[in-house]
Amino acid sequence: MKKSLQSKLEFFFFKGFIKCFKVIPYQVVRAFLANIFVIGARIFNIRYALAKKQLKLVYPEKSNREIKKIINQMYYHMGITTAETYFGNKEELFKTCEIRGWDNLKKAVERGQGVILVTGHLGNWELAGRYIAANIDMAVVGKKQRNRYFDEYTNALRLQDNIIVIRKKNALKPILKLLKEGYIISLLMDQNAGKNGILTDFLGYEASTFVGAAKISIKTGCPIVPAYAIRKKDGSHIFICEEIIESQAYNNNLEDIKKLTEIVSKTIEKHIHQYPHLWFWVHKRWKGSGKARQI
Repeated sequence: MKKSLQSKLEFFFFKGFIKCFKVIPYQVVRAFLANIFVIGARIFNIRYALAKKQLKLVYPEKSNREIKKIINQMYYHMGITTAETYFGNKEELFKTCEIRGWDNLKKAVERGQGVILVTGHLGNWELAGRYIAANIDMAVVGKKQRNRYFDEYTNALRLQDNIIVIRKKNALKPILKLLKEGYIISLLMDQNAGKNGILTDFLGYEASTFVGAAKISIKTGCPIVPAYAIRKKDGSHIFICEEIIESQAYNNNLEDIKKLTEIVSKTIEKHIHQYPHLWFWVHKRWKGSGKARQI
């Protein structure tokens, strides 16, 4: 089957799924998706083995039972995030959110240099972005999805929430432009950067890490604010904006870029260790370590 036809068929069934579920009460949809993600992942082995392997790598002291529990919780939360993204009422979801450290983000914005907001695949990071964009001008840097119809649909939803989408490819120019206009630029820093990254430690193992946040901050002087979305046991959300990370003491060389990148990356690690069931363990985080630049 040709790729274009496959993409059209996938999106056709996706749209049908959306229309059908729109007429069902939200709480029913939420519970159904949460459980079907867990069941489907186990039956069809949707990167289940990969998640188990990586969890064992990072937490060798945990038993198979503990690892299984984390994986099931991860898929459960992925299902809830899907329900919140496509079927949840934004205003009602906002009422479930608690914000910690909002003054940190506000102070960074008030400098007028723009802000690099770094985050990771924890909790409902999309909802956190929607919340911030409802209050402050914001853009996100994202990789184009394989299925262009899904990509266009998802980005249209973001635009409805006043979030500007910047393509990762050739992103520097629009990032610098929007920073000058005082925007928050959100960057996900917990993915494999391959040959485009620098070799750093991540959760105890060498990984290729994106350096865009450090390089841009050093170049422009704009502050970096780490921010993370955490889903609580009762389904409500905590959005944590940590203290500003300054870059004035760092020079624009690979050694200093690596140092600043690792400082930022450690904030992600802290929350992963605290909430391992909320992180995206199905991504091949350490795959590109052999391609990364070494300092």
